[in-house]
Amino acid sequence: MKALVIGGTGPTGPHVLGGLLDRGFDVSVLHRGVHEPPDLPPVRHIHADPHFVETLVEATSEDTFDVVVATYGRMKAVAEAFDGRCGHLITVGGVPVYRGFLEPHHNRPYGMRVLAREDGPLADSAEPVSRFAGQIVAAERAVLERGQAGAYRASTVRYPQIYGPRNIIPWEWAVIRRVLDGRDRMILPDNGLWIVSRCAARNAAEVLLKIVDSPEAAEGQAYNCADDDQFTTRQWAESVATLLGAEMEFVGIPSQLAPSALAELLGETAAPHVLVDGSKAKTQLGYRQVVTAETALEETVRWLVDNPVTPEAYPLYPARFDYAMEDRLIDAYERASAWVREQAPDTAPEIPHPMPHPKVPSTTVDERGR
Repeated sequence: MKALVIGGTGPTGPHVLGGLLDRGFDVSVLHRGVHEPPDLPPVRHIHADPHFVETLVEATSEDTFDVVVATYGRMKAVAEAFDGRCGHLITVGGVPVYRGFLEPHHNRPYGMRVLAREDGPLADSAEPVSRFAGQIVAAERAVLERGQAGAYRASTVRYPQIYGPRNIIPWEWAVIRRVLDGRDRMILPDNGLWIVSRCAARNAAEVLLKIVDSPEAAEGQAYNCADDDQFTTRQWAESVATLLGAEMEFVGIPSQLAPSALAELLGETAAPHVLVDGSKAKTQLGYRQVVTAETALEETVRWLVDNPVTPEAYPLYPARFDYAMEDRLIDAYERASAWVREQAPDTAPEIPHPMPHPKVPSTTVDERGR
């Protein structure tokens, strides 16, 4: 049996490659050759650009595959290039397919559905349609429609925020770097109460491998993937600090006033929440996570400490670590908050328990009228 992994050099790739080898596949990996991690499993490498039909066909034209797992590249190009040339095409997309993800203010009610399911409303089901989200939906449909036409079995996986060694955006570094620099406070936009579905790379890879194991059940299906346990931004930021043995004061400031802090911890399209339901892969494919969120986070933190983030290795990571600016913003926000409390003082009303608590036996209302 032959398998091709397109991409394969990022956080999930090594686990997919290893899983396919364990299942007895003759595995090849196709990627641009820009990144060559030293710890990839021993497989054949094909260097080509996976964004164009012609380059994909040129690099693989004499080969057919039982399974193609496309974790990278242009989905429509992959779908066309392997039409009739593989038994099962498994592609990876993302949660921007869901309505309300990219333009939450255009959705009613505001934002993405909480615990979005695979059969929920997609981004092109309401007006106006974000151009980027529309393209992702169209690409996913192109894969599944070719599958329905008999080109191959087709399945797709919608990644949320992936984390682990070699992740393209090292979100945990925002906390790690501050601890290493001796900082004892940092800004958390909106007090860190955002909830964004995360999935450890090892767990995301396991979803892909379960699709390989169950081709008939997975045919024509889309699957979310997410860790069993999810956390607010504050919870995982605190967990990172704890893993490093540090005490960090987290200062909550509205995200509108702290856009650079927001960019360090969350993509701008994560407002106000991105929470997906990952139960379909469990019920249809028998998926079970292979690593807990706590263990995966510990592995990620340890790897980033040993492999510090540099602009060359992570050109898209936007953190500035401008501590002087951060201190000015915190101080200014505290002064502004004090001024608001002075100008418009407000106190919370007393809210008694809603159930009656009579002082003496009674069949009438109690002293509070309950």
